[in-house]
Amino acid sequence: MRLLWLPDVLRSAGLTVHEVGGWRDRGSSSFDPHGIIIHETRGSRTSTDAGEIYVLLNGSPTAPPPIAQLYLSRTGHWHVIASGRCNHVRIGWAGPFKGVGNSGLLGIEAQHALNEPWTDRQYDSYVRGVAAIRRRTGWGIAGHKEHQPGGYGHSSVKTDPSFNMDRFRRDVDALLSGEENIMPALSDEQQKQLFTYAKDVNYILWHGAQKPDGSGRTDIRQHFYNIEGMLTEIKANQMTMLGKDWVNEQEIIDGVLNGLGSKDLDDVVTALKAAFGDRAAELATKLAAATTTPAS
Repeated sequence: MRLLWLPDVLRSAGLTVHEVGGWRDRGSSSFDPHGIIIHETRGSRTSTDAGEIYVLLNGSPTAPPPIAQLYLSRTGHWHVIASGRCNHVRIGWAGPFKGVGNSGLLGIEAQHALNEPWTDRQYDSYVRGVAAIRRRTGWGIAGHKEHQPGGYGHSSVKTDPSFNMDRFRRDVDALLSGEENIMPALSDEQQKQLFTYAKDVNYILWHGAQKPDGSGRTDIRQHFYNIEGMLTEIKANQMTMLGKDWVNEQEIIDGVLNGLGSKDLDDVVTALKAAFGDRAAELATKLAAATTTPAS
């Protein structure tokens, strides 16, 4: 597969895109991506676009060329490097794409040095570009540091990108939804749990019914029940944050009245008698008065 749509999709998001010569045929066509890996180049703070792109095209001591499909400059401009498979990751040992390597992952390298602050211009462009790709594909997102983290006994440990990946994913999703970010309505622990559910579902869809932690088979339906319950809680928390009552009594009343309107009248009478008890006679009197035609 070749991702020949990359420039058009990025431009559709209002981004400035440069096509590096030969990109359409660069990289192996043995490529079937279903995820996006977020990188930073970790070059110097004075690096140039030309110098960074040269490395992506010609390789480095640790990675043969081409290194990534896309490059994001400090200017916020995007450069399309390759359409096929590139060499930007190892087979992941953690994260949402555990067990997946270059054949299944699109790589984006952003021009950025170690400990360099992210400018709003570059970060915003990163969010918009990834959102555009995600809008087209629905692919998941992971940071290089999530794919190859320390603590697993591997030598090729990565710590990029330096920004918080949970925040980045939320910013991408908020842009796609066109709505205000709902995550502040959740506690940190709830956000972590929701992300865990999502990762489990993603893993099960791609790898079968065994959970990522290897603890055995699970019923995928339970994940959706859990997510549905948490989304209900999100809505309740949002209403509380806005100072509104989560239980909308008027909505309930309207629903009951609409339901009664479609019922047989005998059933309606029975329901009203049960609801009003000793006040049923008073209700009957008021209904009769309300339906009596005044004398002309």
